[in-house]
Amino acid sequence: MFRDFISLFFPRTCIQCNKPLISKEAYLCTGCKLDLPLTFDFKLPANDLFQKFASEPKISSAQAFISFYQHGIAQKLLHHLKYKGVQDLGKVLGRWFAPQLMELELDFIIPIPLHHKKQRKRGYNQSQLIAEGLSEQLEIPVKSTLVSREINTRSQTRKSKLQRWQDMENIYSRISADLGGKKILVVDDVVTTGATVSMLCARLVEAGASEIHVACIARGV
Repeated sequence: MFRDFISLFFPRTCIQCNKPLISKEAYLCTGCKLDLPLTFDFKLPANDLFQKFASEPKISSAQAFISFYQHGIAQKLLHHLKYKGVQDLGKVLGRWFAPQLMELELDFIIPIPLHHKKQRKRGYNQSQLIAEGLSEQLEIPVKSTLVSREINTRSQTRKSKLQRWQDMENIYSRISADLGGKKILVVDDVVTTGATVSMLCARLVEAGASEIHVACIARGV
């Protein structure tokens, strides 16, 4: 009742179509949520995202929730999450994604870390928020302090695949904890070339992780 009262003065609207949201809708109206470009990666073990990590033997699976298109709904959602400070959206996206990951056997979740300067400027790590939403539904803990980002790279969007991979070398700190036998879910907001994720997975393998799964909200097409 209180939310409904507040919405009379500050109406919540759908990110995609700007229609007013009803009480149980979050960020997207029911119609736009049904129109999400779902990947159905969980039904396709050899999906396009997994192919990006074909050379990584310890990566057992990779799944994206939705496909990323220029000016599409995924871009709008991630723009609100990363640049408009809508932090709760990260947890909501994680909760929406979680049912597709229920079959995985996991020990914990690791979000892709941000460099401390970037996180201080933004105020939060969007991948951490997504991981927290997943954790709530999967009942698996988040471990966000095992590894840190040592190099603050500039935006990768205008760089070639080779340039991105070169930028990622030695980007993460070595992990001092023993991860022997652990099954880990690595979480990112969006994956393009996969360089950022691959370099983190390499650190996890060095620390003894036996099985790594990758999950992201969106992947480029």
